[in-house]
Amino acid sequence: MAGPRAALLPLVLQLTSLAQVSVTGGGGVILREPPQLVDIHDSGQQEPAHPSAPAGAPQEQGRPLEERLGRLEAQMVALREQNKELEARVRQLESCECRPASAQCWGLGQAWPDGARWEPEPCTACVCREGAAHCEPKLGLPHCRGCSHNGQAYRNGETFSPDACTTCHCLEGAITCTQKPCPRGPCPEPGACCPDCEPGCPEGHRAGETWHPEPCVICTCQAGTVRCQGPSCSELNCLESYTPPGECCPVCRPGCEYEGHSYEEGASFLSSSNPCLQCSCLSGLVRCIPLRCPPNPCPEPVPRPGHCCPTCQGCTEGGSHWEHGQEWTAPGDPCRICQCLEGHIQCRQRECASLCPYPARPLPGTCCPLCDGCFLNGREYRRGEPVGSGDPCSHCRCANGSIQCEPLPCPPVPCRHPGRIPGQCCPVCDGCEYQGHQYQSEETFRLQESGRCFRCSCQAGEVSCEEQECPVAPCALPASGPQLCPACVLDGEEFAEGVQWEPDGQPCTACSCHDGVPMCGAVLCSPAPCQHPTQPPGSCCPSCESCTYHGQVYANGQNFTDADSPCHTCHCEEGTVRCSLVDCPPTTCARPQSGPGQCCPRCPDCILEEQVFVDGESFSHPRDPCQECQCREGHARCQPRACPPAPCAHPLPGSCCQSNCNGCAFGGKEYPNGAYFPHPSDPCRQCRCLGGSVQCLARHCPPLPCPEPVLLPDECCPQCPAASSGCPRPGGGVPARHLEHFSLPEDPCRRCLCLYGSVSCQRLPCPPAPCAHPRQGPCCPSCDGCLYQGKEFASGERFPSPSAACHVCLCWEGSVRCEPRACAPAQCPFPARGDCCPVCEGCEYLGETYLSSQEFPDPREPCNLCTCLGGFVTCGRRPCEPLGCSHPLTPAGHCCPTCQGCLYHGVTAAPGETLPDPLDPGCSLCTCQEGSVQCRKKPCPPALCPHPSPGPCFCPVCHSCFSQGQEHQDGEEFGGPPGSCEWCRCQAGRVSCARLPCPPLSCPLQVTEPGSCCPRCRGCLAGGEEHPEGSSWVDPQSPCSSCMCHDGVVTCARLQCVSSCARPHQGLNDCCPRCSDCEHKGRKYEPGESFQPGADPCEVCICELQPEGPPSIQCHRRQCPSLVGCPTSQLLPPGPQHCCPTCAQALSNCTESLLGSELAPPDACYTCQCQDLTWLCVHRACPELSCPLSERHTPPGSCCPMCRECVVEAEGRRVADGESWQDPSNPCITCTCHGGHVECDPEECPALSCPQGWAKVPEAGRCCERCQASAQSCAHQGREVASGESWAVDVCTTCSCVAGTVRCQSQRCPPLSCGPDEAPALSPGSCCPRCLPRPASCMAFGDPHYRTFDGRLLHFQGSCSYVLAKDCRGGDFSVHVTNANRGRRGVAWTQEVAVQLGDVTVGLLQGRVVTVDGRPVALPFLQEPLLYVELQRRTVILHAQPGLQVPEGPGPSRPCFKGREVDPCKASGYRARREANARCGVLKSSPFSRCHAVVPPEPFFAACVYDLCACGPGSLADACLCDALEAYASHCRQAGVTPAWRGPTLCVVGCPLDRGFVFDECGPPCPRTCFNQHIPLGELAAHCVRPCVPGCQCPAGLVEHEAHCISPEACPPVQLTGDQPPRPLPSPGQ
Repeated sequence: MAGPRAALLPLVLQLTSLAQVSVTGGGGVILREPPQLVDIHDSGQQEPAHPSAPAGAPQEQGRPLEERLGRLEAQMVALREQNKELEARVRQLESCECRPASAQCWGLGQAWPDGARWEPEPCTACVCREGAAHCEPKLGLPHCRGCSHNGQAYRNGETFSPDACTTCHCLEGAITCTQKPCPRGPCPEPGACCPDCEPGCPEGHRAGETWHPEPCVICTCQAGTVRCQGPSCSELNCLESYTPPGECCPVCRPGCEYEGHSYEEGASFLSSSNPCLQCSCLSGLVRCIPLRCPPNPCPEPVPRPGHCCPTCQGCTEGGSHWEHGQEWTAPGDPCRICQCLEGHIQCRQRECASLCPYPARPLPGTCCPLCDGCFLNGREYRRGEPVGSGDPCSHCRCANGSIQCEPLPCPPVPCRHPGRIPGQCCPVCDGCEYQGHQYQSEETFRLQESGRCFRCSCQAGEVSCEEQECPVAPCALPASGPQLCPACVLDGEEFAEGVQWEPDGQPCTACSCHDGVPMCGAVLCSPAPCQHPTQPPGSCCPSCESCTYHGQVYANGQNFTDADSPCHTCHCEEGTVRCSLVDCPPTTCARPQSGPGQCCPRCPDCILEEQVFVDGESFSHPRDPCQECQCREGHARCQPRACPPAPCAHPLPGSCCQSNCNGCAFGGKEYPNGAYFPHPSDPCRQCRCLGGSVQCLARHCPPLPCPEPVLLPDECCPQCPAASSGCPRPGGGVPARHLEHFSLPEDPCRRCLCLYGSVSCQRLPCPPAPCAHPRQGPCCPSCDGCLYQGKEFASGERFPSPSAACHVCLCWEGSVRCEPRACAPAQCPFPARGDCCPVCEGCEYLGETYLSSQEFPDPREPCNLCTCLGGFVTCGRRPCEPLGCSHPLTPAGHCCPTCQGCLYHGVTAAPGETLPDPLDPGCSLCTCQEGSVQCRKKPCPPALCPHPSPGPCFCPVCHSCFSQGQEHQDGEEFGGPPGSCEWCRCQAGRVSCARLPCPPLSCPLQVTEPGSCCPRCRGCLAGGEEHPEGSSWVDPQSPCSSCMCHDGVVTCARLQCVSSCARPHQGLNDCCPRCSDCEHKGRKYEPGESFQPGADPCEVCICELQPEGPPSIQCHRRQCPSLVGCPTSQLLPPGPQHCCPTCAQALSNCTESLLGSELAPPDACYTCQCQDLTWLCVHRACPELSCPLSERHTPPGSCCPMCRECVVEAEGRRVADGESWQDPSNPCITCTCHGGHVECDPEECPALSCPQGWAKVPEAGRCCERCQASAQSCAHQGREVASGESWAVDVCTTCSCVAGTVRCQSQRCPPLSCGPDEAPALSPGSCCPRCLPRPASCMAFGDPHYRTFDGRLLHFQGSCSYVLAKDCRGGDFSVHVTNANRGRRGVAWTQEVAVQLGDVTVGLLQGRVVTVDGRPVALPFLQEPLLYVELQRRTVILHAQPGLQVPEGPGPSRPCFKGREVDPCKASGYRARREANARCGVLKSSPFSRCHAVVPPEPFFAACVYDLCACGPGSLADACLCDALEAYASHCRQAGVTPAWRGPTLCVVGCPLDRGFVFDECGPPCPRTCFNQHIPLGELAAHCVRPCVPGCQCPAGLVEHEAHCISPEACPPVQLTGDQPPRPLPSPGQ
C-alpha cells in the first residue's frame, strides 16, 4: 500500500439488469441495482460479545471507610450535576457558529477572562492564562497543609487506607492510623484481616454465592466446591432454529421458505407453481390446500394466466349484455348505477354532489336535485323569486339554490350620528349612535379617552363634546410611600385597575377599569365559523357546539330527517347541517304507495283472516297450516305446502304431509309399528309393519306328489291336476286349452285363464303412474300427456292457467307446473298496470293511474301541471296568460298573477295606492296603477354654486364641489379631465383649473405616451424591445457581438479582443482570452472594476467573476456609436483620453417616411437601416489577412484593410494578388490570393474500385488516388502497425492499416426512446445501448459510509470482507468489499472491491489496477459476453452482463476485526470537532445550494464531520474532505444538478494546460476524438450511457488525439470506409 491515502478505495458501482460499475478517482462507490438487491452483510462477526458480569462483593469495612465513602459519594453526585451542566453547555456550543474570540477559561460554572484568579476550593487557587486554567495548592495556610505517606500525598482532612486492615486520617500535616475492628470468629483465613468461619471457593467466591462465568452457564459455591450446570432447553419441532442474542435456548426461526421464497410466520399465500393451491406458514411449516372456485354466473367463463379460477368476461341479465367494467343506469330507477365486474352485477346509489344549500327537488325521471331553484321550509321557489326571511329589514330571494339576503336600502340622513329606533330598519336623526352606544335626543353622557374626560350631548343625530376635568381617582396619595393603584366601584363592587369583567345578569356586556373609571360596552361577537350555530341560553354569542336547523336544536354528530322534507336525511357536524337525499330501496310491486310524511314509496300490505302481512312476506295460512302463502301487491296467494319425501316407503299421514314412519299406511288401512296383517290383494302372503315400511312373505305350502301341480283360482297352495279339459272361448272359435291365457275381443283390458274347463277373467293390474296429472291410456293411465282440470294437453305444451290469471302452465311428462308470467322490465319510469305486466301505454304516478297524453294537476304542487306520455311524466308550471302590467300580484290561493294590485320589491300595494319607494324610501314615491308601479323622485331646491355636490337624495348642495362624477371637499386639489393635463381646486363650491407645466428634456428623441401629459425621452427600439439611451447589450443572434444605443441610433459590432498579459487562456464559452487573477501592473482590481491597460483610450479591461475559479480580466476595444447623417465637415475628432469622434450637429432621425431605407454613415465599416423609428447600424465582417500588420493598408472610403500579396505560412513564401497554387499537404486543395486573403477550394475525385489485394494509394503531386498492390505499414500512437493489422479504438470504432493508410469503420446507433421506468444501458462489448428497467443505486465512500438503495446512510467500521450487494433471487452477481484497519482505533476504510460474475472474479484495486481471476489486465478489457472494463478519464467503469449463477465463495483469508460503533470526534476532542464542523460547512453553503432541494445535505455533512475527525490533521484531512464533497456532488449529478464547487484551494484538479485541456465538473464520458468526430454530437451522447465524471476535457471545437487537444483539421488522415458494426479487437502491438 502506498500510504494511508491509498487505503481510501475509490469506487463507483452501477448495477442494472446490465450491471455497470464505475470506479472514480475522486472516491466514492455508487451501486445501481434492479429490485431485490440486498444491502450490506457482514461476513465476519459484528455482534459484540456479552461480557460476563464480575461477581463478588467488597469486604465489610470499618466506620472510617464508611465516612470516606460517604464523602466520595457526595463528591460524585456534585461532579455528576456539574458534568450534566457541562454537557448541556457543550451541546449548546456545538450548535453555535464559532467566531474567533478572546481566550477565556471555564471554572465554577462561569467563564473567566484572561488573567482572572479564582478559588475552586479553600486550599486551591487558579489563574487563567491564554485560555488554559493553571491551579496550584495554597500551602501557606495551616488548614491547607497536607500529609505524605509512602511517597503518596494526601490533602488536609483526607481519610485513606494504606492496606486492607488500616484506616488513616490527615490533619494539618499529622497522620493518625487505627486498625479496623473485626467481628468475633474462630477460624481465620490467610490474607484476610478478620477471621471467616465458612470456607469459600477459588477466585474469591463466598459460600452460597451464584454467578455466570458464561451467558448460559450458572455456577454455585457450596462447601468450598464450585458446581456449574448449563441451560435445560425444550425440544423443538421445526425445520430451522436459531438462538437469539442474549438467550440461551434455541427457538424456531419464524417464517417459512417455500419454492425459493421466504414468508413471515402466519402469512397466507398462493403457490407460485400452482395458483390453485392456497398455502399458509405456521410454526415454520407450510401447509397447502386446494382452492375451491365459486360458481360463475356466465355460461362460458374464461381462464386467466396466473389465476386458478376462470372469470366471466361480461354480464347478461334480462336479455341485455354488458362488458366487464361497463356502467349503466338501472331502468326505472335513475338513482341506481350498476356496473359489470367479472360476470357479477353490482349496483350502488348515485351520489349527488350538493353544490348549493337549498337545491330544488329533482325533475321526474332524474335523480339529483338542481340548483336552478330553491326548496325551503317545504316549499319550492323559482330562481329570483322572493323568499320570506322573518327579518323585516332584509329582502331575500332564491338565487341558484341558495338564499341571498340584502338589507333594505336606507336613504341618506342629514346628520352625522343617526340613532336606531326598535322596530325600524333605517337610522333616523331622532337619536344618536356614538362609539357603539345608543343615546336619546337631548341626552347628556360622559366619555373618557386616553386619560382625558369629555362631557357630550346628543341633539337630533349630532354629538357635541367639550373637555372637562376628570373626577378625582378613588385612591389615596400618601405623603411618603408608593402611590396606591386606582380601583373602580360599580354596583357596590370594587374592581382593580386594568381588570375586565362581565356584570351579573348582563351576559352581552363587558366592563373594564381604566384610571379608576369603569367603562362598559356591548360585547362584539365574531362570526361563527359554521352555517347553523346555536345561541345557548345565558350566553352572548352563538357557538358551533350544536346545530339550530329550522327552529330545532340538534347535537353534534346527530343524524335526523328534515321535518319539512322527509326525503332528506341530515347530519349535524360542528355547527353545520349537511343534508342528502334518502336512498329509497327498489320496490317489487307495480303500484307502490306513499303515505303522508313518508318519503319512500312501499308496496301495500296484505290482510288475511284479520291478520296483516308485509309485502313479499311468506307465511302459513292462519287456518290451514298445509297451505303456504305469500303477500304480493296487497294480495295473499296460497298453494298447498310442498312436502319433503318421507324416509320410509309407507308412512302414516301427518297434519299436512304423509311423513310419519311410526306406523304403516298400506292398502288403504293403517297399522301400528310391529303388527302382522294379511296382504290386502294376495291371501297367500302375510305382511308386517316395520318403521313405516311393509314386508310381505308367502305362506308355507305342503309338498305334492305330482310332477306338475296347478294353482287354482282363490287358492294359496298348488294342487295336483285332474284330467285335462278345454274351455270355450267367448264368441266361438277354437276352445282354449287348459292353463291357456287369452284376451276378450270386446275388452282388451281384461285377461282370462282356462283352468280345468272353467274360465276365470280379471282386469289387468295398472302400475302407479309416476306423474301428477297422467292422461288415460287404452287400459292404464299414461304419462305421455297431461289431464289437467278436465282438459288433455300434450307433453311439452304451454297453456294459460285455467284457474289463475297471469299464470302460464307447462305440461311435461304427465305433470303440470304453473308459475306467474315473467314480465320484461318496462322501458319507461312510470308504467301503468296492464292485465298482467306493467305497460308504457299509460302512467302510474304517486299511486294514481293516468292515460297516455292525459294532463293532470301535480299532486305535490297545485300550481304545476303534469302530462303522461308513454309511461313518462313531465311536470311544469301551469301556464298563465301573459299580462300587460310590469308588477302583477299573485293573490293567496291562486296560481297565476293578476293586474288587480302590485308586488314591488316585496311590498304589496292596492290599485291607486302611493307609498315610499322600497329602494329609496326617503327620496322617491311610487304609485300602483293597474298592476304596474311608477316611481318618481321628490323635487330638489336649486343650488347657488356652479359645481355643487350631491347631498341627501342626491340634491345639489354647495358644501363641496362635484366634478367628473366625483365629490371633492372644500379646499381639495385634484386632477382635471383625462388627457387635459390640468390641475383643479375646489373652493366654496367652485372649481378652478390650470394647466400643468412640463419639465424640459435634453434628448433629441421625445415621445408622449397615450394618456400622458408630458413627453419623455425615448431610447432605441431593437428586435421589438426598447433599450434606454446610453445602454449596451449582447446581440442575441451573436453572443460575441455587442450593441449600444446612442442618440436613438443602434450600433452593433463584434468584440475586438485585446490581450493584457503574456499567457492568456480562453475557455469554452469565452469571446476573448482571459488573464487569470484580476491584477495588472502590480495593482489588484475587484470584480466589476474596469481600467485602461495602455495609452490607447479605446482599450478597456474589466475584472469579471467566473462560474468556476477566481475572477479574471477580459480586455477589448471600446465600441463607437454610428454618426448617421453627419456630414464629413461636421465630424469632430476625439479629444485627449477620449476614444470616439462626435458630430457638431444633430444626427438624422429615422422617421416613418424613411422606414426600410439604408444610409451610409461616415464610418465605411457600418451599414445603417431605418427600422422601428431607430437607425440600426451593423459592423461589416472583414476577411482574415495573411500578411503582417505593417504591410496592410485600407483604401480610401473602404472598411477592410488589404495586402498587395499573400503570405503562405506553411511554405514561408509570398504570392501575388490573384495568383493560385496547390496546397503541398493536400494536393486536392487549390488556393487563391484575394487582396491578402487566402481562399481554398477542394477538388472532387471520381469513385475508384481496386482489385482484391490491391490498395488505393495517393500519387505524388496529384489529388486523386490510384490502385497499387502494396504492403506499406501505418503509424498509430507512436508505433508502427503492419499492413493488414486491425485494432479497436473503442466499442463503436475499428481501424485497420491498408497499404500505409488507416481505414476506420464506425457503427451508427439508431435513435433510442425508453419508457418512464426505463433507462438506456450497454451490454459488454456492444456499441449501442438498449432500454432496461431504471436502476437503483447505492454508494460507499469515506471511512467507510454506505448509502443504501433506499437512501439510508450507515457508518460501518468492521475490518474484514463483506458482501456489499448481491442478487438475492438468481444469484447472478455479488460485490464484496475488503475494509482495512486504518491504524486509528476502531476506524476502517475500503481497500479493494471484488465483483463475481459467474465463475469470473474481477478485482478493483488501488491506483486503478484491475485483475481478472487474479491476473492483472490492461484496459480496455473485454471478455464476451460477460464483462467489459474501460478507463475513462480518471474513472474505471465495469460493464457486466448478468444472467449467470454465482457460486458463493469466501472472501480473502485475512484476520477479521469486529465492527464497533465508533465516534472518532469523541476521541479527537472538542477542538477537532469544531474544525471539522467549520470545514464541512461548505456542503451547506451557496456552491451546493441548487442541490439542497433534490439531495438533502445533512447525512453527508454528518459523514464529512465523522471522516475529518477520523483522518486527523494534515494533508490527509484535505483528501478526506474532498472525498465527502465529491460523494455529495456525485449524488447531485445523478439528480440532474451539477454544482460548481471546486475553488483555487479546494479540491482543485490539475489539468495539463500545455496540452490544451480544461477542467469540467460534469464532462462527457465519451470524448470527441479523431476517430469519432464524424458522428453527430447528439448521437454520440445518446449511445454513450456512462455517467458523466469530473475531469479534464478538450474545449469546444477541439478533439482529443494521443492525450492532446488538437483542431479537427490537424487529425492524421483517417479513411472512414462505412458504418458497419465493428468487431472489437486488441489494440496494435498488444
